[in-house]
Amino acid sequence: MSLATKLKHLREKRGQSQQKLADALGVSRVYIWKLEKGSKKNPSLDLLMRLAEHFKVSIAYFQDDMNVPEDNEALQFFRDFQGKLSKKAWKALRGMAEAMKSNDSE
Repeated sequence: MSLATKLKHLREKRGQSQQKLADALGVSRVYIWKLEKGSKKNPSLDLLMRLAEHFKVSIAYFQDDMNVPEDNEALQFFRDFQGKLSKKAWKALRGMAEAMKSNDSE
């Protein structure tokens, strides 16, 4: 999936206009439009970093060969913690995840 498609998908999923996204990133609406149309294909690393931060995805997500995740909420859930959970809390989360995984396979 192309950068253009991914960017448009993320923006629309958030219900943002091109102008609102442009304002948040400090670029013009026309530049966002060109990125989404595919006429601009190589944004700067700085812009990719701002896009990733804005949409709470990794920079690698914008590579052409990566697919749009079906559910960004799971990734966002873990990113929100930013490693600030105690070992006990992480152990509890892992235990819950393992329990849910084993329930799915039954």
